[in-house]
Amino acid sequence: MSARGAHNWSEPQQRAIRAQLDRVVNSSSFQQSQRRRRFLEFLVEEALAGRAERLKGYTIAVEVFDRQASFDPAIDPVVRVEAGRLRDKLRDYYYGEGATDPVLIDLPKGSYEPVFDFREPPLEPAPPHNDSGADEPGTQSQVQHLAPKANNLPPRRNVIIAAFLAAAIGSFVWWQSAVRSPSVSTPIDGSKGPVVAVMPFANLSGDPKQEYFSDGLTEDILTELSRARDLVVLSRDRTFPLKGQPMNATTLGHELKANYVLEGSIQRSGDRLRVTAQLIDAETGQHVWADRLDRQMSDLLVVQDAIVSEIVAKLTGGYGVISVAESSSAKRKSQDEIKAYDLVLRAQDAMRPEWSRETFATAKGLLRQAIALDPMNARALRELAYLSAIGWVFRFDLKPDPQDEIIAQAVKAVQIDPVDARARMVAAAAYFWTSQMDLFERHAQEALRLAPYDAEILAAIGTMYAKSGDWTRGVALVEKANTLNSYAATGWYQSTVAIDAYLKGDAQRALTMLRQSSDQQTFYIYIEYIPIYGRLGRKADALAAWHKLLVEQPDATGETFMQWFRLWNMRDADIASLMDGVRQSEVLTAAHDVGAPN
Repeated sequence: MSARGAHNWSEPQQRAIRAQLDRVVNSSSFQQSQRRRRFLEFLVEEALAGRAERLKGYTIAVEVFDRQASFDPAIDPVVRVEAGRLRDKLRDYYYGEGATDPVLIDLPKGSYEPVFDFREPPLEPAPPHNDSGADEPGTQSQVQHLAPKANNLPPRRNVIIAAFLAAAIGSFVWWQSAVRSPSVSTPIDGSKGPVVAVMPFANLSGDPKQEYFSDGLTEDILTELSRARDLVVLSRDRTFPLKGQPMNATTLGHELKANYVLEGSIQRSGDRLRVTAQLIDAETGQHVWADRLDRQMSDLLVVQDAIVSEIVAKLTGGYGVISVAESSSAKRKSQDEIKAYDLVLRAQDAMRPEWSRETFATAKGLLRQAIALDPMNARALRELAYLSAIGWVFRFDLKPDPQDEIIAQAVKAVQIDPVDARARMVAAAAYFWTSQMDLFERHAQEALRLAPYDAEILAAIGTMYAKSGDWTRGVALVEKANTLNSYAATGWYQSTVAIDAYLKGDAQRALTMLRQSSDQQTFYIYIEYIPIYGRLGRKADALAAWHKLLVEQPDATGETFMQWFRLWNMRDADIASLMDGVRQSEVLTAAHDVGAPN
């Protein structure tokens, strides 16, 4: 039942709503951001008091975000931006720990008035049925016993139940894996990942009024770091009480039982802003990473988001400084100290320098060892699924796994941890390369939502979007990835921008971009070089690339190009343009390839 307007709520319902509000704002999804807690509490209390007409941008800006009476929502988008973030946090909460809560607090898009939905207990199980149209393997059994009877409910209620149902499925699967896997229940010992303490950034502006900005920036960094499933990030309640206390990183690490301490400062002078940040190994006291960001203050929220994204991108992900530092630590451990977590780190470390048949074989071997030690290790299963997909597509596996097995591996990784962005990326890739575009889109969207600053995820998914025809969206994603962490985006970024430039008629820029790729010895790079050389009239260079392709793939023909382009779900017009460049290169004629397309 949905309720809007004070006259709809009985006293028990109002008590239930307030109890739910308390439950939400004290959850792990909200405890790291005082602003979002304050925002949600204001919206709910005003609605319950029958003052929904006050829930306008101006009132919220002044009473919640401490803006002056001269506030202009057309100039300062703080309320609109924070409302979008609040909707994301509510969604995260109800997908996770709030999956079975009795009241759903919703903030419809385009409105600041909350809506409350009460779940009718109990949900009756639907009778078992066979559904040959199930979206993904391995999920039907959960759907059957969690689905309520909703045939006679109004449309909005159906949507709400669907949202709860999806959340319940994800929570149920996660709970099952947590019960079976000790790695989820004991994160502090390093089984889930290193523990990171984000200390309040110091305000060096000399103006106490700027304290809100330094605290807000710290909260946003903390919130975004918490999205990373391979880290354990201490809550705001653990770190903010220590604000201003003279303690070094080693002491802080000991007090908080943290492996790493992130600290920094903010100095604002006029329209200039300087942010410094440093990550310190709490055990050794050594600096792992440090950076200084200077920005012009034009739009405060835009600048704040840019700083947060840059810091988070440098720290997290498979190519982030924390993962690299952890891998170095794992390599120093003796064989009898190695756990599943360390084996995963070693596997990721093996893949960083280059992708090759040797590094793939090494990494997959380490991941299989990790799974043997811990069969429900989400990270190991996720990474093995990813390498299986990459090994098949880029031909690093001499005997690639069957496509249906790759998809099953990817789906299993999502089932174990539905809110792991990297697992979602793996599933998206598996569906993309088997041309199941609806399922690709679903998992790609979730991956981007869960990890908006993970450069590798942005680059990989951006490449898939672009090459399958959405060039504007895809190029924007790979360019963002390259800006955030060029190391993580390499290969994906150069290939995407190069092909985009070629299709736009700028073959010279395409060549320049492709030459910057780190993948200069892979078979696919020659496939992409040849049409570019052909369009530029550089036939000798095209023939040299063709000979290198034949070393990697002795049976290559004109159809080899077509198969590669189709694997990326490219549009017919784009394939025709690329094949025109291949013909202009004359490599197929020179090779007397009678089977080449006309």
